[in-house]
Amino acid sequence: MRTTTPLGTRRGVVMSAFAVAGALALSSCATFTRNSDAAVVNGRGIPIDRLEAFIDEFATNQRLALADGVVQLDDARNLLAGMIKADAYASFLREQGSPLTDEQRDAVREQLRSQNFGELSEEVEAVIVEVNAATEAINDFKAPSAGEIEKLYARRPSLTGAMCASHVVVKKKETAERVLSLLAKGAKFADMAKKYSTEPAAKTSGGALEGRTEDGKTNPCVSILDYQQNFDPAFTRGAIAARAGVPYGPVQSSFGWHVILLAPWANVQDHVLSLVEARPGPNLATGWLANADISVDPAYGRWDAATGTISAS
Repeated sequence: MRTTTPLGTRRGVVMSAFAVAGALALSSCATFTRNSDAAVVNGRGIPIDRLEAFIDEFATNQRLALADGVVQLDDARNLLAGMIKADAYASFLREQGSPLTDEQRDAVREQLRSQNFGELSEEVEAVIVEVNAATEAINDFKAPSAGEIEKLYARRPSLTGAMCASHVVVKKKETAERVLSLLAKGAKFADMAKKYSTEPAAKTSGGALEGRTEDGKTNPCVSILDYQQNFDPAFTRGAIAARAGVPYGPVQSSFGWHVILLAPWANVQDHVLSLVEARPGPNLATGWLANADISVDPAYGRWDAATGTISAS
């Protein structure tokens, strides 16, 4: 189900989340509802006025403006997505008992000054500092105990940033519903994949989707980071929503109709732990973001947990 953004790397202040051009010229086809908030993240609002002030600053600060002097609607979405991630990552760190510190924020401010971004408003600097400080803190985050990871997996596997999925993909929704019915009556998932799935590899894999570890070994678990970059978004949404041991679907993607099964903890615990512990912060924070309660003013589009971006519809 692969088609074709993980957290930033340490190369100075990360500006890619806020890469936009100059003066505000939002698409004329957009209908703005003028809600007070451009987005809400876990109950915390991002005011439209705050976003528009941010856009205006990108229009006038020549060190931030990167293109042709026009901020299009896609650019506004990109800015808003960066602000959403800043709030979500900071929320993740607070939840984990490791809130951002003044020292971490000050370190980013020093980087900003050294890179000569010029005079930034207090508001814009605060957002850039927050997202970069959170990214640094997440990259340095230590893995919680195996027991804590198991608790997250029990709530929803995707919260760990690791998904150990099998699937049956068929051409018709009715066939997927029949597979679900047979599974409810006790049929084995691998048998259903071998019998019904249109994926050629299912004959031998039983529908299992495997990843690879850094040393090249196969792993029955795949990180959400990998899903977001390489899997069909519709399939990814289904895998994020699924719970361990409970067939989920039907889910329609560009490949057909899927029934998805995430493995029970007991079957994959060592694999989940090894995957999470390889990059604990990015994996857990991406799982947190994928499951966060995020809504966006329809004027800007729709938050898509499968890609960690704002889509046009």
